[in-house]
Amino acid sequence: MAMVKASLTLFGGDTVVVRCSERCHIHLMSAKQQAHDIQADILSVQNREDAYLAVPYSGTWNVLIDSHSQSLEHSISYVPA
Repeated sequence: MAMVKASLTLFGGDTVVVRCSERCHIHLMSAKQQAHDIQADILSVQNREDAYLAVPYSGTWNVLIDSHSQSLEHSISYVPA
């Protein structure tokens, strides 16, 4: 099982674009900076080759791609608001 993780500093309204060579699970999770923030906001799509995820607010966001392939090809980019 292949997993890919990337961190991006984004602004609210930006759109994260993820493309994969095969179906996978794609998650966009907020990276909370303070210790008392134990819950992260998560946007996910399941069994897709691509995803367009709108960032709800500014901050650091982690992109996680979960695939069953060991030879996953992928790209992660964003479109500014």
